[in-house]
Amino acid sequence: MLDGVMKILGLSIGELSTACLMIDGKVVACASEERFSRKKNEMRYPEVSIAYCLDKAGILSTDLDLITVASVHHRGDYQATKKFSSFSIGDYVREQNEYFYPVMYKGEDIKWIDVFRDKIHSNQYPGGFDKLDYSTEKPFIDLLHRGIKDQLGEVSIIHLDHHSCHAYYAYHASPFRGKPCLVFTMDGYGDGLTASINIVENDHIMRIANSEDCSIGRLYRYITLLLGMKPNEHEYKVMGLAPYAKPDVINHPYQVFKKGMYVDGIGFKFHEKPPDLYFYYKKELEGCRFDGIAGALQKYTEEIITEWVRNATKKTGIRRIVFTGGVSMNVKAMKGIAELPEVDEFFVCPSGGDESMAIGSCYIGNGGGKPLDDVYLGPEFSNRFIETLIKKEHLEDKYDITRNISAFKLAYLISEGSVIGRCVGRMEFGARALGNRSILADPRDPAMVRKINDKIKSRDFWMPFAPSILAEREKDYIINPKNLSSPYMTLAFDSTDKARKEIPAALHPADYTMRPQIVTKESNPEYHVLIREFEKITDVGALLNTSFNLHGHPIICNPRDALGVMENSGIDGIVLNDILIMRRVNK
Repeated sequence: MLDGVMKILGLSIGELSTACLMIDGKVVACASEERFSRKKNEMRYPEVSIAYCLDKAGILSTDLDLITVASVHHRGDYQATKKFSSFSIGDYVREQNEYFYPVMYKGEDIKWIDVFRDKIHSNQYPGGFDKLDYSTEKPFIDLLHRGIKDQLGEVSIIHLDHHSCHAYYAYHASPFRGKPCLVFTMDGYGDGLTASINIVENDHIMRIANSEDCSIGRLYRYITLLLGMKPNEHEYKVMGLAPYAKPDVINHPYQVFKKGMYVDGIGFKFHEKPPDLYFYYKKELEGCRFDGIAGALQKYTEEIITEWVRNATKKTGIRRIVFTGGVSMNVKAMKGIAELPEVDEFFVCPSGGDESMAIGSCYIGNGGGKPLDDVYLGPEFSNRFIETLIKKEHLEDKYDITRNISAFKLAYLISEGSVIGRCVGRMEFGARALGNRSILADPRDPAMVRKINDKIKSRDFWMPFAPSILAEREKDYIINPKNLSSPYMTLAFDSTDKARKEIPAALHPADYTMRPQIVTKESNPEYHVLIREFEKITDVGALLNTSFNLHGHPIICNPRDALGVMENSGIDGIVLNDILIMRRVNK
């Protein structure tokens, strides 16, 4: 920890490469490389993200005092193959059959990289992977450092513990700064651990427990694969499927999961430790219905996590909770924590996956810092940029274009059934679209779900959409007796009767829960005005909000990406700052 460092560049290397810039303790820019490469979960060296951060702040690489890299340990073989961004479902099955099964069940001496040499992406890092030695971690770390120095020159580089980066991010992104709280981290794996508990007192973060035996993140990953979906990406689909399952199809797979890991105080143990998480559960769950497996896994996950948190609150006497790590993206499990009588205050930080560690590493390197009050940390684009795009692509020949579009007119179009993509201001950091890179629609009409899926998103039919709700109308729509803060779509809530009548398209169809973004005047003034105008027209203080992207692609970054969605889908229109581009209606 280096107190007084002024300009820090934080990097998360691996799944979803990300760069963050902190100046004088304040996060001024952060973006993931996928937004620039247009490759979901991009793992390449984050050269463009780094360049964006420096350009946004108007500084040179020579101005940097420190580079902080999240995680001490890095697998060069996973990086060389871009496992988390390039593997298909078939590749993950192949990994089980050609590597894990021979190694774990037959005792064969096989190197992972020898199975997947055909998947190596040689030039994703400066210097390439063609001759890299994969027998230890050091050659890849050396390659990473050479890449950093090639781009930025000679600068100090330090590597920081994975779960500490998670915890520092979560605390500084929470509203609990300066107050005693517990910070929980839980994910698939990082620097030898899968979970930790940290006490924060007087802004000092101290780890009081950690575990390498918490298997929730990995279990969810491999059940996702067993259900025919992509690990490390489609876990949310399993969570979305779970509420459809009836108790009779849940019971058997639930008992299977219960035979495995259990909570022991503030740690974890096993009744029976499975030899692996794929072939074991493939056999044990044979004959179980797909929805029953999803429902049982979600039930088991919620029980494990809530018991763990409950035990920690009882042991420490601290009832103010923050949760982060990849498992924090499971909004239903977070809902379970929120409802615990042992929890008084609870916050789930935005996008708690590994991408957020770039921010956490900056906070550690700086010895703390200023609050992270919002996540609008990405690029923004001028009207001049947009007008150049309009002219270059001859858009006025193909579309109806309105300049200086009013919030009222935009709200009116949405109220009349138009689906509009919004690319306005700075891009959000993280996995959730929070109004600035969002597709917006009328939440009153359940038919909107099918329209958006058929024409634009091509999402699985069982997946719900989410609402952006005016803070002034929050109590009309969500049941939130503890008045928990939910600005980032990281918590699920039960809905009110009014919500079920007024915003059914933005609720989960099976259990009527929702994952809302509560929008205040301060958090996003222009977006707040738009929802208010929609409210004036319809008396409904919410919009259906889904991420502005095509299925399987990252959220859009710039107006050109927005236009790409329009040209490759049936979306009705896009608004770029205050310029509306609408599809012409044949009369």
